[in-house]
This record gives sequence, structure tokens and C-alpha cells, in this order.
Amino acid sequence: MALEVSFLFGGISTEYDGSITSLINVISSYLALSDEKRPFAVKHLYHISRNDGLVRTIPFCSVLTIEKLQAYLSDTSTLPGDTLLTTFDSIKSRDEYVVNLLHGQFGEDGGVQTLAALAGLRGTFGDPHVASLTMNKYAMSAFVSSVLPAELVRVPETTLVTPANVADSLEIVKSLRHSIVVKPNSLGSSLFAKLFHEPSNSKTEIEALLHTIFAHDKAALIQEFIPGDEYTCGCIIGSRMITTLPIVKLEADMQFCGRDQKYSSRIAKKKVISDNSDIFFRLQSIAQKIASSLDFYNMVRFDFRVCKESNIWFLECNYIPGLAEGSSFEKMLHRHGMTVIDLIARVMADSNPYRKPGHYIEYERVNES
Repeated sequence: MALEVSFLFGGISTEYDGSITSLINVISSYLALSDEKRPFAVKHLYHISRNDGLVRTIPFCSVLTIEKLQAYLSDTSTLPGDTLLTTFDSIKSRDEYVVNLLHGQFGEDGGVQTLAALAGLRGTFGDPHVASLTMNKYAMSAFVSSVLPAELVRVPETTLVTPANVADSLEIVKSLRHSIVVKPNSLGSSLFAKLFHEPSNSKTEIEALLHTIFAHDKAALIQEFIPGDEYTCGCIIGSRMITTLPIVKLEADMQFCGRDQKYSSRIAKKKVISDNSDIFFRLQSIAQKIASSLDFYNMVRFDFRVCKESNIWFLECNYIPGLAEGSSFEKMLHRHGMTVIDLIARVMADSNPYRKPGHYIEYERVNES
């Protein structure tokens, strides 16, 4: 019997558009294959509307085109919708395998992972606790610095800012003589990330940016800026081994990759680097070690900076890498000889399924044995 897969995408986070482009690329790649070359069958497309949070089910059929799919997405208000919990009940009753393409808050911060675990769904949701940790940049950096020595990988000096300690944080900024990056703690896609070369002279602008961030995130980071080059490395998590993918280098003006730089082909370039360099092997080794230290499932991507002294600095973890055309993860896959369709087929066939642990312990019985 052929493998069947459904996709969950869209969402209510600020990374909605990233989720849509991931889905479009996956479906485009799938439709480009002849029937005999398709490693799985697509069953349903579950679109979470960012307007009302309801799920509209788009049945996949042989006559579906990208144009028809985009028409569905632009006019969802005329289609009946269900709550996510109702949809999950239906998915469970059909025992569907679901690829989660929700990005950002709720999609990869443990929210949807918790609901999927409680519903007993099969798919790429993974461990809610790991998702929650990786989405919290401050906590994830602390984890990395605790499990890996500084001579292997470092973490930039970082201050966690909340609405309660803004004034104290701004006093610290006034005394800084080095460049800093101000960014949200839990938003992805480099949203609201900004570089300040003279923070002591930018107090008003930094304060305004912090208040903008607090409208979308509970905390912000004031982080030491590390001059150098930015790299990213992905991993495919199999049942028996972790496969590290080729390294992608992000080249941008001023050595800073904020949202404008990362999502404009005119400003930032993504280049797969040669696999015979020292940096290549060091970054792959570090990515392998981080991936081995947590219960990751399916796939993951890590971002680093490398300064001119060749020291490596950890920046953040992407629990659900974007699969859009031209994305860093897709470039890694292509250099590795895979497509996004190959990735999904491999994950379905070779990833350990996440199983929610039982929380009730019959202590007396365990203790007797």
C-alpha cells in the first residue's frame, strides 16, 4: 500500500507567508513528478486561516494545480471551517500521517506539538518540550553553552529584556561601546532584528523597537554583535543516525542578516560552501553534537557566525526549517542530492515516531519489581 501524507500549513503567526511558500514549493515539486515517480500519495491539505484561525480542508486530487490552490487560499472565507481540535479528531479517526509546515509561534513553539501529542497524531510534530526550548533563543543558547565547551562553540553575550526591566536594560545599553543586535526572543524569520553600531547614541530608537517587539513577543534580546560571516547547517534525524547536510553561507551587506537581508535576493545571497574547508567540517560537527543532545525528530537547522579569528558562535535553532524554493534548507538538500519530496519520503520511512510518555506511575508496583 502506498504511503499517504497530509499537510498542515498556514497558521496565525507572523510567519504565515513562510508556511504558504513552503507548502507551495512542496506541492509544485510533487506535481512536477510523474505518477510512477511519486514516493507517496497526498491525501489532504489542511489550511489554518490567519483571519479566523479555522481550518479549511483542501482535498488533493489529480486536477489540482498551483493556480487552483492559490485561488483556494485567497478566498477561504467562502469555505466552511472547523476548529483545529475538531480537525485533529478527524485526522486521528483516519489515522493520517501529517507533515507540519506551520512556522513560528504555535507552529513550532510547542503549541501545536502538544495538541498533536494529546490527540495521538502521527506525523512530523515531534516533542513539545524540545520545540518550546528551541523557539526560546535565550534558553536554547544557554543550553548549547552548557553542553558544549567554549573552545568548540561560543554564545554571544546576551541580555534578556522584558517589559518589566526595560529601564534597567536601557541603562546597560548607554554604557556599551560595541555593536549590538536587538531582536525578539521567540519570533522567527529575523523579524524586527536590527543592528546598532552605536547603541549608546540610539537609546530612543532601541526603546521604540523594544516596545514594537513586545506587541508580538513576551521578551526581547540585546545581543553582542559578532562581526564575521553567517552560516547555517541542517540535519535530517533518522531512526538510527543523524545526517548533517552541506553548509550554506549567507552573504549580506554590513555582515548582518536581518529580515530585509535574508528575504531579498538583491541584498543577501545563499551559497553552499565547499566541503573541503576546515569551517565546513567544524560546523557540521557542532551541528551533529547539538542535534544529538536533544530529542529532535525529522529535521532541524542551526545558525552560526564565524569571526575572523575562526571562532564559531551559536545563534539559534530552527525547529521546522522552511522548505520554500531557494531556502537555505532546500539548497542543502539539493547539494546532498535530495529534493523536498525525497526529504518527506525519507522522514516518513525512517524517523522515530514521537510517543507521548505516560504520566501516571504506579509507584508501589514499580518499586516492588
